[in-house]
Amino acid sequence: MKEMVESVVQYIATNQENSILQNLNTDQELNSFLIDFWIKRDPTPGTDKNEFRDEYLERFRIANFSLGGWQSDRGRVFIIYGKPEDIIIGSEMEIWVYNKKEKIPFVDNSKSLHSEIESGKIKFYFYDYIGAGVMQQVYSSEFGEGR
Repeated sequence: MKEMVESVVQYIATNQENSILQNLNTDQELNSFLIDFWIKRDPTPGTDKNEFRDEYLERFRIANFSLGGWQSDRGRVFIIYGKPEDIIIGSEMEIWVYNKKEKIPFVDNSKSLHSEIESGKIKFYFYDYIGAGVMQQVYSSEFGEGR
């Protein structure tokens, strides 16, 4: 069970959460960890539904069944960023395009507010080096995502 938990959370777990996870051994400890892990990310605490968890696990499922698995480059990008706004398909390549949105703080009548604005595009380039349908990421315009 520990390997399954590690694989599901690895793209979004903090360094501290990964350290905690490494020291867990029983199914009960792992279940408690997962409960706390998803509660911290719940956008609507106090409701029965955790939209973030449900969306994330659905992306994980899609990556495994349609994109070469959660460990593939396309699977990883899909799990982290979701469905691209546009996909440009060539003979042995794909470009996934996302609209990048950032929360920009501004002050209005002494209240700190945040606004989501579109601030550009993120592009991920995938190439099938061996011609077998295995797309590997060769470039991204997102900071920290380049290969």
